[in-house]
Amino acid sequence: MIGDGYRSALRRGASVGIAAASVAVLLWATPAPAVFARDATAILTLAAGYGLLVATSGYVVAGSLRFAGADVGEEEADTGRAVGKVENVLILTLTLLGAYTALGLVFTAKSIVRYQDISSGNTTYYLTGSVANVTYSLVYGVALARVLAVAS
Repeated sequence: MIGDGYRSALRRGASVGIAAASVAVLLWATPAPAVFARDATAILTLAAGYGLLVATSGYVVAGSLRFAGADVGEEEADTGRAVGKVENVLILTLTLLGAYTALGLVFTAKSIVRYQDISSGNTTYYLTGSVANVTYSLVYGVALARVLAVAS
């Protein structure tokens, strides 16, 4: 029998793997702007940008949840963190690619998947967390795109 901690780690690992595969497919299938093919400085800035977003988004979402007064259980928080990090990577990639229509699809798909959780009664946690994470990732992505454009 598999323990809860092990299951949670597997879910997080699977989520990160799915995110990485999704980004790879998006970058391969989409005609990427010059920002992805310039020089070592742009590539390092891009890598640092992804790392900083993933590292800071949890703090922004946690602050938003505290401000909204949301009650969060530990299992919900673990799942939310894993989903949030995947969402960060997808939103940043789509923003840098200029695929703004796809951003709406990501948010809609997440809402559909989380419908049962939202209808369970803890709407403050799910809606506040989702909107805060999407907004932060989008604003961050636009800012990073500007930084990369100015550096060229």
